[in-house]
Amino acid sequence: MDGQSSPKVPSPSGYEPVNAITQRGFRITTRKLPILKAEPIERMTTTLGISPPEMIFGDNFASIEHLESGWGIEFNALQALEMVDKTGHSMLQVAHSKEWQSTREKKHEGITEVVKPFDWSYTTDYKGTERSASLRLRSSNTPIPLELLKRPDPIIFFDEVMLYEDEMADNGITSLSCKVRVMPARLLLLCRFFMRLDGVMVRIRDTRVYVEFDTREVIREYTAREDRYEAIRQKLAMKGRDVPAQLRDPNNLVDLLPIVDKTFESVQSSIYKTGLLSPRRPISVSASFSATEAVPHISPTPAPSSKTQPPIPQPDEYKSLPPTNKLAAEIRKRAPFIAETYIAYGICEKLVKECASQADYTIPQRHEKNGVIPKTADGEDLGVGTGWWYESLGMTPTFNNWAQITFLHMYILTVRLRAFPASAAPSWHQHLLDHFFYIAEDRMVREHNVYSRMIRNKYLKDLFTQWRGILAAYDEGLVKGDAVLATAVWRNIFYGREDVDMKGLGTVVSYMRGVLKGLEGMDDEEVGKGDVVFGDPGTQKKIVEVKSRMMDTLPKMERIQSPKK
Repeated sequence: MDGQSSPKVPSPSGYEPVNAITQRGFRITTRKLPILKAEPIERMTTTLGISPPEMIFGDNFASIEHLESGWGIEFNALQALEMVDKTGHSMLQVAHSKEWQSTREKKHEGITEVVKPFDWSYTTDYKGTERSASLRLRSSNTPIPLELLKRPDPIIFFDEVMLYEDEMADNGITSLSCKVRVMPARLLLLCRFFMRLDGVMVRIRDTRVYVEFDTREVIREYTAREDRYEAIRQKLAMKGRDVPAQLRDPNNLVDLLPIVDKTFESVQSSIYKTGLLSPRRPISVSASFSATEAVPHISPTPAPSSKTQPPIPQPDEYKSLPPTNKLAAEIRKRAPFIAETYIAYGICEKLVKECASQADYTIPQRHEKNGVIPKTADGEDLGVGTGWWYESLGMTPTFNNWAQITFLHMYILTVRLRAFPASAAPSWHQHLLDHFFYIAEDRMVREHNVYSRMIRNKYLKDLFTQWRGILAAYDEGLVKGDAVLATAVWRNIFYGREDVDMKGLGTVVSYMRGVLKGLEGMDDEEVGKGDVVFGDPGTQKKIVEVKSRMMDTLPKMERIQSPKK
């Protein structure tokens, strides 16, 4: 069940229960048990060929699994230690090396200075163990969108798992641990190796696994950092900090260490190919006028409801609702006024995603190594999109076109939401707009590499100004008739181009009228559940191509108005 954690799920191997949560088709699991006892340590020593660290948590792990595709990744101590250098060619010299060797029963001989991974410090560049045979992380240039992780999203699951640790005979510390946090829309797992060898070196190896639930994109980022111990100590001293205390926490050191290696991998395209995004089944929206009518007409705003809020599903209806909707209905039933804003927040997110999907596009070059993103004549990033708006209407897949088409559908919903009770409607309007800006900012980062917050804010302010203008223009069109509405669509969707396809323009206007009519026939309960799926605008083509009866009157009017010779 999405968003539900299972704190006591028995593991297949009979170990103690694990902590787990399933969110949007991804299962995140962790297990934390005590240090291994003597017998398991002996077996691990035989398997590895080296003595394991002092504190080895061999039964612990952290994993992410996509349930439908079967792809998964796991982090555990044994496979991390398998990647430790066992050749003996790369070792560091320390003041207490003999003492350290005696604690390991002389398993390590002659410690000499090196710069590559070495056994006794247990340095590893372990990036996790993938589980799928068909889906694999591939090299890419897609970084983790840090701006999305900085949002104050609620954390619905968090855990920290230690895999191993060694104090290197009181001469420093070496450790490997995992942290995972799950938010409603994404998750981040960090596997960190930290080594501080007093007087010699400080080293950090970070492997981050980022998952965006909506797109099913998985990004793995590996970063290696290291520097001389004395260089880091001096940097901390210059900042006036407590040097001994700061050196014990890798979070205080990571930004001071220079990067020596960095790689990116992703598995987005492979997961899409498994068919996880199932086809939509649109609700039917009726045209607002018949093919023979000369002047279509529809009330711009449906009649207000007499209910105080969208109806609450009854207990016998709960069986047909998703788990989150059941919870929402129960909360609304017990505390309707308090719950309204929270219900609106979740449903509006669903509605905005439906609006944004109508003209969705991708930029394949964005995920290719050294890919060059094509540009339009106006200098906009050019993507690849499918559907009526691009394939039939001939619009180009750009951010601005996507925003205008999304706005058009948001406006249609806004008209319907105005029929909600006066006490509830403002909350729905605000959340609808807020979620658009979240999605728009996300698209700027993920598809267009706009990492500057200042630049994104500028674009968002421009979009807000456009939205205010769209509300006024489309409202005027609904009230004054199709000619005025077509003019508003021409200015916003077609940017006032003189070579506009008049039939395409008419189709958009007819589509807007038809969808509004369809929404007018839906009660508040259906809309309040987010059960709105837009249909194909192309279905309005036949209506647009029907000759208006007014066309037959034009020759007569011309003869009447023409002066006689």
